[in-house]
Amino acid sequence: MPLHSLYYSLLLCGLIIMSLAFCFKEAAVATPTRGCSEVERDALLDFKANVKDPSHRLASWSPQIDCCKWSGVVCKTTNNATLFGGHRVVELNLQNPNVDNEQTFHTALRGEILSPSLLNLTRLERLNLSWNDFEGAQIPQFIGSFLNLKYLELFWSNFAVVIPSQLGNLSSLYHLGLQSGWGATRIAHRLDWLSGLSSLRYLDLTQVNLSAVSQNWLSEVNMLPSLQELYLYGCDLNHIPSSFNSHLNLTSLEILDLEGNPFYSSSSLPNWLFRLTNLSLLRIDASGLIPAGISNLTRLIQLDISGNISSPLPVEIWSLNHLILLDLSDNEMLTGTIPVEIANLSSLQSLFLSDCSLNGQIPSEMGNLNSLTTLDLSFNSLSGPIPIEIGNLTSLINLDLSFNLLSGPIPTEIGNLTSLLSLELSSNSLSDPIPTEIENLTNLISLDLSYNSLSGPIPIEIGKLSKLQVLFLSNCSLNGQIPSEIGNLTSLISLGLSYNSFSGPIPTEIGKLSKLQVLFLSNCSLNGQIPSEIGNLTSLIRLDLSYNSLSSPIPTEIGKLSKLQFLFLYNCSLNGQIPSEIGNLTSLIRLDLSYNSFSGPIPIEIGKLSNLKDLYLRENSRITISLDYDSIPSFQLESLDLASCTAVGPRFPQWLHSQKSMSVLSLSNTSINDILPHWFWNSSSSTFSVIDLSHNKLRGTLPSSIEVIRSLEYINLRSNKLEGLVPRWTLQIWALDLSFNDFSGPIPSSKISPFNLILSNNHFNGSIPSFICKSEQLEGLDLSYNKLSGEIPKCWKEANTNLYFIHLGNNKLTGEIPSSIGNLIGLRSLHLDNNDLSGQLPMSLQNCTELRVIDLTGNNFLGSIPTWMGQSLQQLTVLILRSNMFSGIIPSNLGELSKLHVLDLANNNLRGSIPCSFGNFSTIRLTSRATDDTISIEGSIDDISIEGSIDDFEYGESDSVSIVTKGYKYRFSSILYLVKIIDLSSNSLTGEFPTTLGSLVGLQTLNLSRNFLRGRIPYTIGGMKSLETLDLSFNNLSGVIPQDLSKLTALDHLNLSYNNLSGDIPSGFQLQTLLDASIYMGNAYLCGDLINKSCSNDVDNNVTKEELQKSKS
Repeated sequence: MPLHSLYYSLLLCGLIIMSLAFCFKEAAVATPTRGCSEVERDALLDFKANVKDPSHRLASWSPQIDCCKWSGVVCKTTNNATLFGGHRVVELNLQNPNVDNEQTFHTALRGEILSPSLLNLTRLERLNLSWNDFEGAQIPQFIGSFLNLKYLELFWSNFAVVIPSQLGNLSSLYHLGLQSGWGATRIAHRLDWLSGLSSLRYLDLTQVNLSAVSQNWLSEVNMLPSLQELYLYGCDLNHIPSSFNSHLNLTSLEILDLEGNPFYSSSSLPNWLFRLTNLSLLRIDASGLIPAGISNLTRLIQLDISGNISSPLPVEIWSLNHLILLDLSDNEMLTGTIPVEIANLSSLQSLFLSDCSLNGQIPSEMGNLNSLTTLDLSFNSLSGPIPIEIGNLTSLINLDLSFNLLSGPIPTEIGNLTSLLSLELSSNSLSDPIPTEIENLTNLISLDLSYNSLSGPIPIEIGKLSKLQVLFLSNCSLNGQIPSEIGNLTSLISLGLSYNSFSGPIPTEIGKLSKLQVLFLSNCSLNGQIPSEIGNLTSLIRLDLSYNSLSSPIPTEIGKLSKLQFLFLYNCSLNGQIPSEIGNLTSLIRLDLSYNSFSGPIPIEIGKLSNLKDLYLRENSRITISLDYDSIPSFQLESLDLASCTAVGPRFPQWLHSQKSMSVLSLSNTSINDILPHWFWNSSSSTFSVIDLSHNKLRGTLPSSIEVIRSLEYINLRSNKLEGLVPRWTLQIWALDLSFNDFSGPIPSSKISPFNLILSNNHFNGSIPSFICKSEQLEGLDLSYNKLSGEIPKCWKEANTNLYFIHLGNNKLTGEIPSSIGNLIGLRSLHLDNNDLSGQLPMSLQNCTELRVIDLTGNNFLGSIPTWMGQSLQQLTVLILRSNMFSGIIPSNLGELSKLHVLDLANNNLRGSIPCSFGNFSTIRLTSRATDDTISIEGSIDDISIEGSIDDFEYGESDSVSIVTKGYKYRFSSILYLVKIIDLSSNSLTGEFPTTLGSLVGLQTLNLSRNFLRGRIPYTIGGMKSLETLDLSFNNLSGVIPQDLSKLTALDHLNLSYNNLSGDIPSGFQLQTLLDASIYMGNAYLCGDLINKSCSNDVDNNVTKEELQKSKS
């Protein structure tokens, strides 16, 4: 080539290169900035405009900032970025940063509509809206148009209603999370759309209602050949196919969670499960036996089977040696012992066998599981000692053996478990002192040994557990003083030492526990004072020191506990004035200072506790109410108990008018002497459920507006001076007690009966309304001591098991006992005493086999005592047929009533002999157990009323009967502990005194007077060791008085008058205290100093030598 041609060629190339460079430079200047497109930015801004962002998580979403730099937005460059401009949005991650904690709700995005403008994000691959609140809106169908979407997570986003089938269009999706939450209900009516998600590897439908697809869910899921994780927890599935004949595509499945579905009600574990050999995690509720095929799942790491799995477990389960977690808890049908083969699971880290029915001992081989970090065997029936090998499990972090039957000491080897964070051994029968080796558990956060039979004091070594946050040693039989070292536990949040037998005071060092929120020291036998250092516990929320002997005032420092919500100081022997500083407890919700000896005024500052809901000051008789009669306190109480605070009266507290939320009110025995105000019953008080105004002097009438209080369950107006008519009620209440008032007129008819209707001791007249016997919910009825007339209603419903006591005594009822009363098969107490009833006892009464008490005193019943009483009424404890017209012989099978305490057949026309079988009364053959009942004596000497307390509405737990003994009428309550009495007086009985009665060791009263008994008083009478009263007067008894009578050390009432007894009156021991000569009068041949008659030969001639010798022996 010529040189000039080469030159021109090179010049041309240079020009071309320069031109191209210029063009590229111009092109570079024309290319936009590499940010997100305006379309996608506007789409995101539109989304933002449609949601609420209370925590400003989207603050960076500003038009002036590149959207690729916005929070939660991820972009990437696409191949055609030059043509479309910049990066494209491929991920939108708006997951709430506060997951499942107290801030979750406050930082959630909210909104009802997800803007369809998001469809402009055409390259979106990942969308995460979890832990937000879209307020129950429908999952938008347009999500199915994100064809590039690979990851969709709507976990706990409060989308509700039906899952759209359009999700099946997302063919690239590999992750789909639709778990419900926030209480929202998600429903899938069909799952066939899953077949479009062929790439899906992760599917979470937790708590989505799949009941509509319960029969075919497996077939639909089987269309996902790539699926590795499937979560169907709590989906209302009630069917799991026992077999699956189609080709199983789920062979890649590694995680299967079917827990929380009611499969256990109908299905056992299906065999197709064991073809999923890649499973590493299996959770399922099932029933029946676990098949041996479980051994195929050799890759299992976690196995969780709950429901009704039954024993025995297959031995193959112990070959799954890769298991890290085994959970067979909540299987009540799983019985038997823990097999020793469990030691084969050498990789096991977590073992849960709680809430089963396992028994036997914990195998020592369990100590070989040295990788174990969690062991939970709670809520079983495991017995025997805790094996010492448990000390080998040095990796344990959590150990729970609570609620079993374990016994013996806590092994000292427990001190080897130095990694332990939680130790739960409560509710067993463990004994001996707490081992001092517990000091080695320096990482312990929670220790619960409560409800055991431990002994000794709390070891001082416990003070070395500086990380301890929870310590419960309640009900452990511990003693000694609470150690001062407990003050070293400065991390404590909860401390429970209640129900022990400690001595000494509350240690002042307790004031060092500044983080303490809960302190339970009730029933601890503590004495001394409440330490002023308690004011240092400024984090305290609950404080219970009740049932101790803290005979001191409440320290004023208690006013520093501004976070305190619950304060229980009842039954503490506290005294002095209630400090005004208690008004500083502005967080207080419940205050209970009942059963103390406070004096002076209740501080007016209590009225300023605006959060107070429950105020209990019961049984503080010396306090006065400083709240002004008509003041308006800051609080709105729900419960108020001032019972037996006698200074509340005499006026009815007007300030109660301001309480609009009151549910429980007790002003019993508060010396109120006032007219019950009408406002009390109006709609402003319509929240009442319990009203107790008993034992006051309230006057006035009941208005019909009582019907406004729809929530009322219990009314007790007992022992007041209320009068007038009782209004008709339509309330469905549990108990209505208007007894001991001056109400009059008829009992109002009603369509609804209270469960317990107590109207005794008033002036009601007329007949008993029929609604009472038609009621199916009536449980207790007391209409005694009124002026009711007419017959007992006959309409008692068949097979009524609810009604268990009827008291109709002391009225003017006539006619017979209706046969329909035999329909009351649950009846336990029947009182028809002191009426004008007549006729024979109906045979149907034998159907009432639960009867404990029958009192028919003072009527005109006739005929013989039926033999079925001794056959059918085996639960009888009290049988009183006194003062009727019964005739014939006493049935001998009454002696088969083994539980009988009281038998009173006095003042009838009975004849024949006393049955020897009466010596068989099993309960009377035993001495009486002591009773704690408080008994008050009222009335005249001729009619002494000994009343227990039945105004607590514990009906059926107590009863009340009148009994004549020692010449007087007494009224006894609490029949479980009644005196033991047999009274057959004032009949026409003949024959001899049965010697078998001498075996009735527990008998306290025996009255056989005013009959025609003959023969001797048997010497076996000395066996009646508990006898207090013996009346054999007005009979034809003869022979000497046995010397054994003097051995009856409890005897304080004796009457042997008007018989044919003879010989010397015995003396010595108890008889020396009975110095009334009249108890022997009318026996012509008795002699002795007491009756001023010497024993002459004439007297002695009427006594045989044999009798004389026996009387002195």
